[in-house]
Amino acid sequence: MKVLIRILIFLAIILTVIFYSDPTIQENDLLEAPDSTGQALPQENLLPPSFKDTISRPETGLSTLVGQNTKKMVELFGEPNRIEPSAFGYDWWVYNSSLSSYMLVGVNSNDDINQVYIAGENLDAAPYQVGQSIEDLYRFTIIESEVSVTIESSVYTFTINELDTRNRLLVEFEGLFAQIYVDTQDGEVEAIRFTDPHTLVLHQPYEMTYKGDYLAPIVPSTNMQNLINESSERQIFELTNVYRARHSSPTLLESKALRLVARKHSEDMAMSNYFSHESPDYGDLENRLEEAQIEYENAAENIASKYYDSAEVVHSLFNSTVHREVLLRKDFTHLGVGAFANYYTQNFIKQQSYSE
Repeated sequence: MKVLIRILIFLAIILTVIFYSDPTIQENDLLEAPDSTGQALPQENLLPPSFKDTISRPETGLSTLVGQNTKKMVELFGEPNRIEPSAFGYDWWVYNSSLSSYMLVGVNSNDDINQVYIAGENLDAAPYQVGQSIEDLYRFTIIESEVSVTIESSVYTFTINELDTRNRLLVEFEGLFAQIYVDTQDGEVEAIRFTDPHTLVLHQPYEMTYKGDYLAPIVPSTNMQNLINESSERQIFELTNVYRARHSSPTLLESKALRLVARKHSEDMAMSNYFSHESPDYGDLENRLEEAQIEYENAAENIASKYYDSAEVVHSLFNSTVHREVLLRKDFTHLGVGAFANYYTQNFIKQQSYSE
């Protein structure tokens, strides 16, 4: 009798473990921007940069477009596939005709180009190249732990920490900066962003101290923020497929129903001031998919917060081991992306037959 009771207790424990570890649903660790406070520290003793070691700007490639009028962009690449707003007052020109030539171009109110983000491996990112080995890059690139920017009489100093030196380098040229996004697992350049000094300071992508004026974006209206959210959703979806295609994973189909589930979760996190896969009101991913009547064989969720734009979100997910596994998982067929302010949700599912 005692043996039978022990067996029953053991079986109960096994069933409990199986019940609470459903292999069809995967929810990863939370991913928050490393410098997520968004606060820069004033410092009166900052000195302006000397410029004695400044590298000359590249003479060829897409970086030469930064500072030029959009007429030059249209002349070289034609009209963009989309124009959509950003959270920083400029527009994104989206060129997405193919995954191998995907790029985002920042355009300010004067129709001048303030940045070019290059994710496509077939684009000219001289002196760098998507897919380039990090060893090759280090052979001819000077990496500093501190980079200073002067705008009029104000000085801004960025501190590049150890994590940044491994996966998100900052290189200074004359009047131009390059952020080099590195795949730390494969040791290759995954994307490059060329940006002007004003936009770099506005983004504040690294820990920053400053002397003088603090640059901050204007808070958008409610309607504009909704448009920005939709812009982020589209870009994160497309960049996810860019990364998947480059790493031999099938591209994903967009699910409108799944996007609405992801969007609702991002909004819920922002409005209810929490950061978790489990909503106090709507439950976990399994609950939310069931409520939306979405059928699936397997599902997974990535969430991130505090990143300033879609490129930063996807790069950070990609360089986190558990999030990367989901982002590149070959058996998933559909993706829905939801953004609300700086909260982001990716919902992936495997579904054999699909209808909206």
